Amino acid sequence: MNQPEQKPLVVLEGVKIRSDVSVRGISDIRFSDEGVDVNEREFLLKVPGVGSFYACDGRIIEYSAEKGADLQWVQLYLNNQVLVALLHQRKVISFHASSFMLDRRGVMILGETGAGKTSLTVAFAMNGAGFMSDDLTPVVFREDVPLIWSLNRRVKLREDSIEQLEIGGGNLSEAESGTGKKYMHIEKGADEYHRLDVIVKIETGDVNEPVFMNLSAAERFTLLRSEVCSWEILAGMPETEAAYLQQLVKIIEKVHFVRVTRPADIEIRKMHEVVRDYLLSQP
Repeated sequence: MNQPEQKPLVVLEGVKIRSDVSVRGISDIRFSDEGVDVNEREFLLKVPGVGSFYACDGRIIEYSAEKGADLQWVQLYLNNQVLVALLHQRKVISFHASSFMLDRRGVMILGETGAGKTSLTVAFAMNGAGFMSDDLTPVVFREDVPLIWSLNRRVKLREDSIEQLEIGGGNLSEAESGTGKKYMHIEKGADEYHRLDVIVKIETGDVNEPVFMNLSAAERFTLLRSEVCSWEILAGMPETEAAYLQQLVKIIEKVHFVRVTRPADIEIRKMHEVVRDYLLSQP
């Protein structure tokens, strides 16, 4: 029996997708590292045991899964590295971040893996906020105003987060093998685009309760740049890198930015309450 074809859950407008093809190579390589080849127009990714993926001009995807590959992992690469490559080719900056809309303001949550950005975003969505994105948040500009672009409709949660948030099993599906996580589908709760008003950077530290701190422009730039998805491949995309540096400056100039250091053992509901109160207190 043939396995069902895997395609991106997020399909950008105008993108042509071809599967089970002989994936082309890149001749004019400007950056190469660990199975990734890149130039300003093209992206090639080869993942042993999974498959080969090619993206070009922000509008073409070609891929071929290896025989016996776990198709959930094929889809994961399509929805992450390949999607980010397409966005790079369109010069649409994207961040390793989750986002939601609260009280008509767009909020983007940054943080290292395990910092709690996904669980916090779900907590907001379960309490009336408009869900926009998880793990990958693109930002586009209209008349120099940064807008969150809502692309996906599901989040990936650890078991402890599922238990704390009391999410029923009927809302969950198994994630990729070996991750120990589950997917939760969330209905779109916000517009496709919404102004980015606030950025919250979450860190874990030796504190008894969450501590909020404003940052200098230089600190904001460094933190925001570090959260750009697949920044390393921009070494082979100098035009895109230059465009992103300008976009980062615009975001820093127009968006409120705060860093919050939280205790490692704080409960999700308590963190949600504290961050919500902070956000609603801002003018």
